[in-house]
Amino acid sequence: MGKVAKQSFFNSINSYIGVGLGALNTMILFPRIFEPETYGDFQSLMAIITIIATFAHLGFPTSVVVFFPKLSREKRAALWTYMLVGISIIGLLLGISLALIQYLEIYKVPNALIGFIVCLSIIYFELLSALSQHHNKVVLPQFLRNVFRRLVITLALASSLFIEEGLQAFYLVFGLGYLSHLIIMLLYAKPDLPPLKWQPQLVDQKSNLQYGLMVMLATGSIFLVSKIDILMIKSMLGSAEVAFYFIAFFIGSVVSVPVKSVIASIRPFVAKAWARDDLAEIDKLYKKSAITQLAITGFLLLLIVTNLDILLYFLPLRYHFEAFPMVVLCIGLGEVVKGATGINGMILTVSNKQHFNFYSGLFLLALTVLGNWLLIPILGLTGAALASLIAISLFNLFKLFIVQKLFKLIPLSKAYWVLLFCMGISLFALSLMANTDWPLWLKLVAGNSYAFGLLLILFKFSKALDDFKVFKFLKS
Repeated sequence: MGKVAKQSFFNSINSYIGVGLGALNTMILFPRIFEPETYGDFQSLMAIITIIATFAHLGFPTSVVVFFPKLSREKRAALWTYMLVGISIIGLLLGISLALIQYLEIYKVPNALIGFIVCLSIIYFELLSALSQHHNKVVLPQFLRNVFRRLVITLALASSLFIEEGLQAFYLVFGLGYLSHLIIMLLYAKPDLPPLKWQPQLVDQKSNLQYGLMVMLATGSIFLVSKIDILMIKSMLGSAEVAFYFIAFFIGSVVSVPVKSVIASIRPFVAKAWARDDLAEIDKLYKKSAITQLAITGFLLLLIVTNLDILLYFLPLRYHFEAFPMVVLCIGLGEVVKGATGINGMILTVSNKQHFNFYSGLFLLALTVLGNWLLIPILGLTGAALASLIAISLFNLFKLFIVQKLFKLIPLSKAYWVLLFCMGISLFALSLMANTDWPLWLKLVAGNSYAFGLLLILFKFSKALDDFKVFKFLKS
């Protein structure tokens, strides 16, 4: 995993720069520039854009990574052209549908044109990013995804301060920024672009379309789950509560940043290992990803629990709400479970068993909707976060079971269980300490010292962080 570790390292740097910008936007600028209702409306629009973009690309980005290693150069060109035509048709139909909805006043979509531009930019960006992943070029796409997009929002927020029509200026800069990130990605991917050749006879259209649709529905259901709570909160509680929930969700989801970096770097290696039927290599990547992700996500959750009171100081009082600590904890725990179960979903995706991702995705979606419907009226925002934690945990444990049954692969080892026990005890201890009457400074010193001491022990005496040690980067 030397090359994976290098790319994961640089992707993690990009990701945490993005997290810094995201924190600036989420906790500093948005709450001070816009009212909670306006902030909630923007996040609701982003949820809709994300859902549409996820379904509209027909699963083709994943198909590029999975199928290209198996195809000749001529067939790659044919498949690439086929995918571009398919996505363009979907984009055209989406534009026509949106225009009709607006013209007939079936439903008034605020900032519909901007939303359409952003949606198309994301769709084409993901296809070009997948092509770069196939060529093991993942750093710049991750930078554009994690840093540049947040920088666009920062600039949009800044522009709203200096222009009289602040909200309109914000959306204009937001749309143009996403369009520019697509142009940058196109220029970066240009040397690797397959030639455009419309030769559908060279494309196994049935297999590619079936696979793409299956992946689209599977990944789409997962993304829908991550956004359905926002849409249900808006429907059941209002726009302001969306803003409150999103801020807490953002803090809790920070623990998943390194996981996303590892996943982006490891995907092409898993696909190529599967193409040559190398289950031993996949097993190695599976075990390493699970224990590494558990160590890092667990450590970050410990830091968040310890420093939660400090994080609240960054928010204006109008954005404080009682359920804040519990929402952050539930979201963070869900991300730890997701990381700790390794790359099970990726293994199913690159194999011929990807339909299990689809079935588990539908199960996750149904469970999330049911959980939100039952728990939000009773527990409010805590109910939404708890529903998310339960659904994500069952979803990932189910995939863990399926991969073990189908391929006899399991990421759990003795070292894994020891690490899991240590993380569980540590989280319990720090949670108890956070609720004591100790002075804040003492809680911060004791909690952070404990968390970083645990990280040092893991780094020096455990194999969990082997691939992130500096000397390995230099030697690889």
